[in-house]
Amino acid sequence: MRTAPANVAVSLLCPLLILLVAPFAVLASDPLVTLSTTQLQFGTQAQGTSSSPQFVLLSNSGQADLSITSITLSGQNSGDYLETTTCPIAPAILSAGKSCEIRLVFHPRTTGTDLTATLTITDNASGSPRTVTLTGTPSAAVPGMTITPETLNFGNQAVGGSSPVRVVTITNTGSTTLNITSGATMGGADASEFKLQRGANACPEASGQLPPQASCSIAVIFTPLNAGGKSAQIVVLDDAAGSPHAISLSGMAVAP
Repeated sequence: MRTAPANVAVSLLCPLLILLVAPFAVLASDPLVTLSTTQLQFGTQAQGTSSSPQFVLLSNSGQADLSITSITLSGQNSGDYLETTTCPIAPAILSAGKSCEIRLVFHPRTTGTDLTATLTITDNASGSPRTVTLTGTPSAAVPGMTITPETLNFGNQAVGGSSPVRVVTITNTGSTTLNITSGATMGGADASEFKLQRGANACPEASGQLPPQASCSIAVIFTPLNAGGKSAQIVVLDDAAGSPHAISLSGMAVAP
């Protein structure tokens, strides 16, 4: 029995191999998508507050323009995540060799078990749609305390005079009521040379509450009695992490 020459056998097999491989091949002229990650873990986040953002980098490493049809969040807990992006959505395109970012934030609306969602990216490249799994754990709502500014320097002030009023703003950055158990009190070596003032939207003098995202103000003046550098602090007691909270005061008293 005669066998076909090797070159004849190869020539017969090549078309068959091309037919088998072609449907799965990515042509050099096609777009090619790579993602920096396929899962994001946000850890524990208090109910009603927002996590630090995490990012998915989407790169078109192919040789042709990429057309992104949609970027969506889905799943039972998709409402607990926020998505924004710099990626162009069709008819805009992402050119070959270019990248864009998808920004994700975890903002749990409830407490309980882990909250998961799926980020789905649909485009015209091989492998679409592609997904990223999002996971975060909610915890009970808590108040938060932000002080702006945390220090006040009154500069030079003549002995026996009074400086202009300076104002510190306290904001409840948490997701539940902030309980102020002891209002602003003055302390420190030169406490008698700084004075609290009542102004608009003043914080409670003794105790009180501040709703989520609400603010109040503490007004203070510098009234030096004798020359020299002066320092004191305002202290606020509350139920937010880091209590007691202090505001540092300083000034230089000079001869009139």
